[in-house]
Amino acid sequence: MRIRESRTSSKIRARWRGRTSLLSVVALAATAVAVPQSAQGADPAVVAVTSDGPATYWTGTVRSTGPTRPQVPECRTVHCDRLRLRVDLPAGTWDRPGGLQVAIRWDGATEGGLGLFVYRGDALVATSTAGVGAAQSVIVPSAANGRYDVYVSYGVTFGAVDPDPAIAYEGLAEVEYRPAVEPVREMLPDLRSLPQQNVTYDNPGTIFDDVAQPGQSCFDSERAEQGARQCLRFDQVLENTGTGPVELAFDRQTGSYQDEDVVQRLHRSDGSHTDLPAGQVEFHPVHSHYHFKGFAQSELWLTDGAGNLVGTTPAAVADKVSFCIADTDLVGWGSKGDAALSYPAPACLDPKRVEGGTEYFDMGMSPGWADRYNWYLPDQMIDTHGLADGTYVLFTTVDPDSKLRESREDNNCSSVVVVLSGLATDQPYAELLGTGPACPRF
Repeated sequence: MRIRESRTSSKIRARWRGRTSLLSVVALAATAVAVPQSAQGADPAVVAVTSDGPATYWTGTVRSTGPTRPQVPECRTVHCDRLRLRVDLPAGTWDRPGGLQVAIRWDGATEGGLGLFVYRGDALVATSTAGVGAAQSVIVPSAANGRYDVYVSYGVTFGAVDPDPAIAYEGLAEVEYRPAVEPVREMLPDLRSLPQQNVTYDNPGTIFDDVAQPGQSCFDSERAEQGARQCLRFDQVLENTGTGPVELAFDRQTGSYQDEDVVQRLHRSDGSHTDLPAGQVEFHPVHSHYHFKGFAQSELWLTDGAGNLVGTTPAAVADKVSFCIADTDLVGWGSKGDAALSYPAPACLDPKRVEGGTEYFDMGMSPGWADRYNWYLPDQMIDTHGLADGTYVLFTTVDPDSKLRESREDNNCSSVVVVLSGLATDQPYAELLGTGPACPRF
């Protein structure tokens, strides 16, 4: 997860299954035009959950100038869409520990963000308001039968240049069971890199006062620190398909701003855990938060006319990038086993707790979730200066140094095929053809 301040380039449009933009800090309490309660429209839609089978879905829209709801604290100053959720589960459903999952997701290119609130009567029973991402998800433990009210609130991305006046979203509700305790076992993550959706030489704009000059595809920092001259930019989306989270924990002394050792916390099915050394986190002064070192790396390989890789070494290699790991994209949408949002962004900015002079931090990624870094963020690039026009394969590997313990290590890499042209000119062009071959190291 990274937070952006502003973009000078045009807004990107996407669909739910092709999102291309990572949200920034969301002002969920953004000001809206108040509309009298009497003007709030028709009765809410109603959906029902009557079994532990497939999820129940709905859709909705929230607006910057929609009606407010004075009786709901979270909706007093912003528009909230309302859904009436009826739970009517058979007796014995909760003999197996679990809960009712309620989740929403939306197009991350809207420059807006949504909050999720679940009420039973006058009691708020679950809420999810992560400031960065394109989804929210909660679990209501052992949800009793009866009526629930689900509110989805409008918000505006911090630093938005063109916030959308209306944000459409998808919602779901389904029964989710906890993993069985016996046999007692480690609940391990399984990290995967997803194929790129964007590969481009476009100008990325201005982020955290880091500027890409007009006509340039490289940030000033990339030119100064890496000597980059022609930046092929791309997104990286890293997901966790395992049964447990990838969770990192570290601490620092108050007032200390330096790299720190980090441990991977391995959870077991009985609720216990162990910690293993996992390298370091680095403090980014310009971002004022920590990133886990070397979380992903990309390589560019030339191919011949038959699509075979040329040579035994890549044509270009990107620096290993660091992540402030978080839940941003619910890629396990509607599938059993995806967790509630548990590592909200940007939680890595602040300690989880403070004891004496020690501040304790954590970051991670829940099962069924992904962390998305977009092409317009610093270091999301490979320098292609000096390369010849041609067809290339872009490989991206999560955890390239195998610092993290996973259930599998042979599925961490993905690839896409790209055609690069005009590399000897001041107007290079990249065309994304689709998914590429298996990674050579596997």
